[in-house]
Amino acid sequence: MSQDWNAQWRQQALPGLAAQAWDLIVIGGGISGAGILREAARRGWRCLLLEQRDFAWGTSSRSSKMVHGGLRYIAKGQWRLTRDSVRERQRLLQEAPGLVEPMSFLMPHYRGKFPGPRVFGGLLSVYDALAGRRNHRFHDARQLAFLAPGVKEPGLLGGTSFLDALTDDARLVMRVLAEARADGAQVFNGVRVTRLLRENGRVCGVQIEDSEGGQPQQVRCAALAVATGA
Repeated sequence: MSQDWNAQWRQQALPGLAAQAWDLIVIGGGISGAGILREAARRGWRCLLLEQRDFAWGTSSRSSKMVHGGLRYIAKGQWRLTRDSVRERQRLLQEAPGLVEPMSFLMPHYRGKFPGPRVFGGLLSVYDALAGRRNHRFHDARQLAFLAPGVKEPGLLGGTSFLDALTDDARLVMRVLAEARADGAQVFNGVRVTRLLRENGRVCGVQIEDSEGGQPQQVRCAALAVATGA
């Protein structure tokens, strides 16, 4: 769409926000805000998301790109957190093929060094059990040298391969926002929240400004979610 058309559309659409009664306004267009918006829209709420820059502008476009199940949490004894993370990973792999994809890792094991193959294999067995499928395998030193040419060989016992997942984090945000819009939510970027509105000590809405000009608007809501990140 042309910039002129976009500016004209915004000038017409933004003033209409103040005329509506919103169940929820979400501030922040990263993955947290997008996820909140999607869940609210799925429940039939009239909801609106406002982002002052662009969607996925902050942390949600600068992450490690990993969708991991939290293997390191097992070593800390955080079993429930690992269970929830690995199940969410599996759910994303099933629901968003092409957007969330499996990624293979290799952990080499050396004589006298941590983690040894048995300890690491035990952790991965628990990890896979929580995921509901086996995703790891031990390779001896000869196999590992073939799979990872150039690996340091002195003292090499072998290595363990296992799976996690990878995503394009910004595209994932856009996917979730699109699903929220399909359920009736509205989203705007380039709209800054300048202050919160309060009545009787409770937040009842926000004052907004369009980055492309126009008068400040006051938009009211029954609930507000602040998902602005760091």
